[in-house]
Amino acid sequence: MNVYEKAVSELRDSRREALDSAHLAWQTAVSKNDALYAAFCAYQEQMIAAARNKPNTLAAEELNLKSAITASGFDLSTFSPPYACEKCKDTGKVDGKYCRCVIRRVIKADRGNLAMSPVDFESAEKSAPTAAIKKAYGLAREYVSSRAAKPFFVIIGTPGTGKTYLAAAILGAAMARGEATVAVTAFDFVRRALDYHTQFSIPDYIDRFTPMLDCDLLVIDDLGTESMLKNVTREYLYTVINERWKSGKRTVITSNLTPSELNARYGENIFSRMCDTSRAVLLSVDAKNTRLKPI
Repeated sequence: MNVYEKAVSELRDSRREALDSAHLAWQTAVSKNDALYAAFCAYQEQMIAAARNKPNTLAAEELNLKSAITASGFDLSTFSPPYACEKCKDTGKVDGKYCRCVIRRVIKADRGNLAMSPVDFESAEKSAPTAAIKKAYGLAREYVSSRAAKPFFVIIGTPGTGKTYLAAAILGAAMARGEATVAVTAFDFVRRALDYHTQFSIPDYIDRFTPMLDCDLLVIDDLGTESMLKNVTREYLYTVINERWKSGKRTVITSNLTPSELNARYGENIFSRMCDTSRAVLLSVDAKNTRLKPI
């Protein structure tokens, strides 16, 4: 059972447990409360009449039953527990596909999906070390606050200028809004791709590649520092970039490479999607390396 099916099973089990608990509570309440029992019997009679297409007052008796429940000091949700997810009705799937609630559950359950620590956006912006990166924060603010923003946010430039910290700030803002997020280094990306390429058929294998396709926000940090493995690096990077490009899912990428170097390293197919100006904000941050201090 893959992690998604496991999450679906857990969601459905949780729903069954909630319904069983509600049914037991209802039986207990009715057995001890004559007014509640009478209201329920009247409601049942009208349900039967409605099922037989006979004249009935089902709507009125339903209201009477609800009034009897609240008059008895109970909350309606005690006997009719709400769905954890209204979209899939706690089935875990919508139109044959995994519901977003399942995807979020899987991603949030795996701490390995956060290769960087999220930081507070406001604090990060105030501590931005250079004018160049401060300008980038202004664009990032629009990116994190507007659903209409272009889905890709690519930050390139010299090392030590705060690109990773900006990405962590965007990550923090997305997590604060409850989004399912995955953040990986370029090295970790290749490791996940290689694991998927060679081990996905192993029964106990934990698939950490698919969440990069499904998450609300993906951060890939330091692209260009990873190993170029044959049949793995370019191929799986293309898969992720292309799928997220087609679906418009938000993707943040940082790199020390220039546009021409990115194009040369990954090829036109990847570069043209990753840096498509109609779907990407491309920032170049050129400033002094703030990590280097006089000895």
